[in-house]
Amino acid sequence: PVSLDACAVWLIPDIIEDAMRYQDPQLILIDIRPFTQSCESANLVGIRGHRVIDSMEFFSPVRFRAAYRTAELVHEIDNTKSKWDISFLLPFVMQHSKWEQDYLVQVNVGNHKDPYLGFYMNQWLTIFSEEQNPETYSRDVTSPLDPITERCLYETLEYIREHDLDVLFVDSPKFYRDSEMPCTNTIRNILEEEGFTCLNFCSEEAGGGFTIDLDPKKDFYNMNHVNFYGAEKFTDALAAYLNEHYDLPDRRNDEAVKGDWDGIYDELLFEIREYERIMRDTPLEELVASLDLADEEQRAMAEELKARAQEQQEAS
Repeated sequence: PVSLDACAVWLIPDIIEDAMRYQDPQLILIDIRPFTQSCESANLVGIRGHRVIDSMEFFSPVRFRAAYRTAELVHEIDNTKSKWDISFLLPFVMQHSKWEQDYLVQVNVGNHKDPYLGFYMNQWLTIFSEEQNPETYSRDVTSPLDPITERCLYETLEYIREHDLDVLFVDSPKFYRDSEMPCTNTIRNILEEEGFTCLNFCSEEAGGGFTIDLDPKKDFYNMNHVNFYGAEKFTDALAAYLNEHYDLPDRRNDEAVKGDWDGIYDELLFEIREYERIMRDTPLEELVASLDLADEEQRAMAEELKARAQEQQEAS
């Protein structure tokens, strides 16, 4: 799997092509959320481009093409920027301190092979839960996409057709910000008009919630992200859908991939249980002091973490 924070939508064709050098997938899944995001900031486009480019094989043609696309887009957004920035090919030229302007990269600068092949591990976010309020989202409200993002969506669809790829778009479980739902509806409408399937996990029935068994009180660490417990449920639901609608081979014993996947879930589960033990056994005041958050948030979060860890121990 290829897992990116705030995926660079203009590079999705390059990401697919790069992955196809190592894999031969029968089906490709693409989350639609990146298409709700804006490409207004040249700096953020550069940051997100670097995340992809720095992860590619250094001398691969697709990396050169991705670097050129990103530099060209940065120049399009801000014509004071160079149309060819060598730092996209030579990452050590870039000042990585710039990455602090986007998401959690200030504590996770750089690229690496994730040991859990896509599941982002963070000691407290992984098992923390923040209660969300169920909400019914209307399918009737739409809004225009960012012009560059919309162009990238159509370019991705054209690439999929041109290469005759089997692709399933997914709108993974989340609670939408006010600006996200209208854009999401626009994306779904475009995909439907273009003949693509988009799997939606948000219920459109009165009362809100999800089409799968997700608990708004326990399965999210914030409005946009499930925690480990929600991720388990989502994985099971997505796997069940794929088993029902696609004739996908069981490749668990395929020597080409077996070495990467064998034992991964057991290792992940061991780490989760260790996180729960730490949260359960650490004295409350010590746990409060260890959380790098605003003072008013620390105690509430520490109490939640300890309660959740105790609950998991009792359940098991």
